[in-house]
Amino acid sequence: MPKAKNRMVKALRRVNKKSLNQPIIRRVSSFTYLNVTQFLGALNDNIYKLLIVYFFIQLEGIENSHKILAMTGAIFVLPFLLFSASSGTLADRFSKRNIIVLTKVFELVIMGFGILAFLYESKWGSCCILFLLATQSAVFGPSKYGILPELVETDKISKANGLMSSFTFLAIILGTFSASFLLDITGRDFIVASLFCTLIAFVGMLTSFCIEYTPPAGSSKRFNIRFLHEIYDILLFARHEPSLLAAILGSAFFLFLGAFVQLNMIPYAVQSLHLTDIQGGYLFLLTAMGIGTGSLVAGKISGKIVELGLVPLAGMGIVFSCYLMDLFSDHLAVILPLVVVLGMFGGIYQIPLDSYIQVASPNKYRGQVIAATNFLSFFGVLCASCLLYILAEIFGLGADKGFTIIGNISLIVTIAVTFQFFDYLSRFVAMVLSRLHFKIRFHGIENIPKAPAIYVCTHTAWNDTLLLLGAQRRRIRFFIEHEQEHTKWFKRFYHLLRVVQIPSIQPLQNNAQCLADIKKTLDRGSSVCIFVENENVCEELYALEQAYSIQKILKDTPYQIIPVAIEKGEKESSSPFFTRLLEKFRVPASISFGAVVCKNFPNGQLVSQ
Repeated sequence: MPKAKNRMVKALRRVNKKSLNQPIIRRVSSFTYLNVTQFLGALNDNIYKLLIVYFFIQLEGIENSHKILAMTGAIFVLPFLLFSASSGTLADRFSKRNIIVLTKVFELVIMGFGILAFLYESKWGSCCILFLLATQSAVFGPSKYGILPELVETDKISKANGLMSSFTFLAIILGTFSASFLLDITGRDFIVASLFCTLIAFVGMLTSFCIEYTPPAGSSKRFNIRFLHEIYDILLFARHEPSLLAAILGSAFFLFLGAFVQLNMIPYAVQSLHLTDIQGGYLFLLTAMGIGTGSLVAGKISGKIVELGLVPLAGMGIVFSCYLMDLFSDHLAVILPLVVVLGMFGGIYQIPLDSYIQVASPNKYRGQVIAATNFLSFFGVLCASCLLYILAEIFGLGADKGFTIIGNISLIVTIAVTFQFFDYLSRFVAMVLSRLHFKIRFHGIENIPKAPAIYVCTHTAWNDTLLLLGAQRRRIRFFIEHEQEHTKWFKRFYHLLRVVQIPSIQPLQNNAQCLADIKKTLDRGSSVCIFVENENVCEELYALEQAYSIQKILKDTPYQIIPVAIEKGEKESSSPFFTRLLEKFRVPASISFGAVVCKNFPNGQLVSQ
């Protein structure tokens, strides 16, 4: 094993030579070549894996489909569990582009041996080829995702991830279709079908050479055969980054869910919908189409930032879709659109998590973080294979009941995710509601800093919180003066939003607990909004800036104090009922930030501005 690793390291150093450092073709962006390369790799994985499934079903019979699917799923996932940590170290030590090139060359060699496995109808040979193909994918994965922030700008990460995921699931769609279609038109000739896989591998190798060279990240970390300990260390490290560990676990659950749905789909089609095994393969096409569509939708909604608020909402969509798969298991006309909807919610669930992992991971450790994510994700795939076998072979449950069980598991995970991402969820819901209820105009939007900030605003109504939450994409926590003046209903509403209500008996500047909460909130990457009663917000702002306790919080930090003014259209109580009802939607409102609010303030230039 050490000799093999030394040979791989030497090969990578040879690939680092200048002759391979530059892409062959520059007319198309490197991201496009990367996307095409990973698309062809995913396409090959899905075609060949399904070819082996159909090959074993032909040899052993459709009645053993549960065992065959569980076995092939377990074989395919083992390399990801064994080599994910080492692959992450490899990606951090060497050029990710060069790793991608070498893995694509390796894939072409594997496909050549794959033809021989089918030629001699070798079960063991087919299993070995599947294992090697998965090994190539395990090494390819951390470099594929890790190189993305090196090829595209930070504000385009979510869109790039959405596009890449769409191409990945397009590969699943075409791979599932192609495996079934090739066997249909060739009369189940596995040799001809595997020749098509070899051609795909060759084209993927060519496109990998066109990716722009990226330098090594500079990590000096050595390979460690105690990879489980290495994964554990990375997860401990992730705990100290805001929400990173939760994103890693949530992403791993998605692959567990997707693997179970894919493995369960053929038995479900045969048992409940009375289709053939090849027709069941076509059925998963719709799920993959939904995932691709959901990925694009998530990328569009997220825009230039990572929208983690989508994750709990998509999780609930997955839960209900799984329950309906069991409820309408004998109605093909209902199931066809339902599997698309299930896939859409899956795509919307996945994209924000993967984007956040890439953005929140430090560059030096990004490969290892992604490798740890891959390890947990493919451990989830292994668990999905085991769950499928247990439900079918031990408990004797039908494939339709499997969807109910996976729905129950998804419900538990969604509740946990909702608690973890509640701030993101409340901000996203508030943004949607504020856009529906108000027609908002922004002034001084350029004064909103990229770092967390303290906003000072006059509080006139409860929906001021919605406007401020929806005005920016960063999480924000509210501190509101005079708790005794709010009704019980509003106090509960504020408690749900984790609003801190400041007693009137003590000014904020002298409230040690509130000041400590403000400092902790800012350090965690969230902004703070202080709602005050004084209509002259600039006066309050000046008093806060002069307070020593506030100056102590801001000292040696990028945090600023930003004044905010909110103006809303007036309500006409004398208007007819239906007119007043319509006026509740698209009410004119304006939000001003920064110096534009206090340009006429007599104390002159503000410290924070």
